Amino acid sequence: MNRYLVKFNFVFLLLFGLNFPANSQYKILEDHDAIEEVHQTIDSIYNLNFKAADIMIADLERKLGDYPGVLLLKAFYMSWKYRPIKKEHEAFEQYEKYLYKTIEESNKMIEKDENDVEGNFFLLASHGFLAELYVDNGQNFKAMGQAKDAYKYIKIGFDQINENPEFYFSSGIYNYYIEKYPEEYPFFKSLVWVFRSGDKPEGLKMLKKGFDKAVFTKAECLTYLFHINLRYEDKPLTSIYYARKLKDLYPNNLYYIQNFIENSVRLNDFSDLLPYIERLQNSDNDFYNYLGEIYYGIYLEKSVFDYNDAMSHYQIADELGNHKDIRGPHFDSILYCGMGRIYRREGKEDLAHSYFKKAIKSAEFISYRKDAQQLLKK
Repeated sequence: MNRYLVKFNFVFLLLFGLNFPANSQYKILEDHDAIEEVHQTIDSIYNLNFKAADIMIADLERKLGDYPGVLLLKAFYMSWKYRPIKKEHEAFEQYEKYLYKTIEESNKMIEKDENDVEGNFFLLASHGFLAELYVDNGQNFKAMGQAKDAYKYIKIGFDQINENPEFYFSSGIYNYYIEKYPEEYPFFKSLVWVFRSGDKPEGLKMLKKGFDKAVFTKAECLTYLFHINLRYEDKPLTSIYYARKLKDLYPNNLYYIQNFIENSVRLNDFSDLLPYIERLQNSDNDFYNYLGEIYYGIYLEKSVFDYNDAMSHYQIADELGNHKDIRGPHFDSILYCGMGRIYRREGKEDLAHSYFKKAIKSAEFISYRKDAQQLLKK
């Protein structure tokens, strides 16, 4: 199970839900200022401007109380501020509470009107976020349970995609991943048979249409077009277009900065990359420090050819991962390949083989796993 199969994004759900006639008690559509404040809050979160988001969320909470959209907005805030949220992190419990509280309040809306569009969308979003949280923490069966709950609401998008281009996002990622993930991990074929079939090419077409036509989900369509083309389809020349777009749209978002760095490294293009790497290294977020040390090691190894210093930074990244519990398997695979290459250059073939094997085990995507396998065979 992979986070990208089960995540159906909050931004799409909250903003798209706000564009339907609402007959719930909250009547948010009657407050144009509140809708605009939601837009500004989400934009601030994407740009990692959490101080500004704090003020706006507090104001929305004062106006709307326990409205599920506000609860979900708090969860979206936490997902960016504390990513990756691990079980051991103090944010885990609060994040989980926000999502279950969203489900509770949304169900109240559904009890009054089972066709309440906002209520159904908020249920989809909260179940999707819980699925992502659990899969990130290795709780795959809990994640599958949440994904099944979310699926009830996904089908709405397939029925209404021609009426609103925002549905291209959820329908596109569903069509792609419901087919792609079991291909890469056959074990999950036995778990996804209950879902409707997908179509990978059609899924990519939908995401492109969403990028062209949607308003609120444009960033999410871009994010997945980047991710799929780079990590699943191994088309870095295609994905770099989307990586650069996201970096330029949200210049303060270090996650999008790291995507651009990863894509550039995949293309062996190190021109003008150092300032972006240094931004990761200088962040006050341990996760981005870990990524920055990995990419600085690669930069030193492949651009400067300073192998000793490269290994020093690889080791710093490895230590950060151990002590801060923030390592990610995909990035560990990149790290371990780098360490293995240096050990091989030093003539320490046994150590090199050990790290290539670790890279194979950590790799989440076939193209990166193949890289490690090829290094092991040399």
